[in-house]
Amino acid sequence: MSPLTRLGMWTAALALVFAPRLGLAAEAGHAEPGIINLNVTLLIQAINFLILIALLSRFLFRPLTGFVRERAEGIRRSLQEAAAAREAAAHSQEEMRAEMLKMQREAGLLREQAQRDAEVERERLQAAARTEADRLIAQARAEIAAETQRARVSLRQEAVDLSLAAAERLLGRALTGEDQQRLAEQYIRELERTN
Repeated sequence: MSPLTRLGMWTAALALVFAPRLGLAAEAGHAEPGIINLNVTLLIQAINFLILIALLSRFLFRPLTGFVRERAEGIRRSLQEAAAAREAAAHSQEEMRAEMLKMQREAGLLREQAQRDAEVERERLQAAARTEADRLIAQARAEIAAETQRARVSLRQEAVDLSLAAAERLLGRALTGEDQQRLAEQYIRELERTN
């Protein structure tokens, strides 16, 4: 028990014991005129004041201080929670910023990789096109050479046939196979010398 509560209890007990006697004494005596009279009335007022303080302490000040203490604790807790929430929000914001930077870096790397891949594919396609063009040119040259060879052979054969026909007419007789072979070889040799 606090000292103030004990004082209030003693005051209340004294007031109960002496209150009837003091009241009778106040009626019997005459009050002298003045601002403060030092008599039984002053003592009764002091006791009433102490009783009032004890009652206020017991029924008003204690609950009020408890309420104020709880309210202050609630405010302190709210401030701590707000600070924790602010820190969590800042941490979350930093994490999101870091994640965004990471995603931007990854996007840049992917874009660069895609550009490199596109360049490699373009070069591969150009090389394949060059190879195909070279192959087509070589094939065309081979076909031209073969066609030229066939045309030469065909022209030689025609030239031989025409020469034989002209020789038969000039000679007026039919040439034998050996004669034709010998004339054809001679004509071919002359053509090769001229080419």
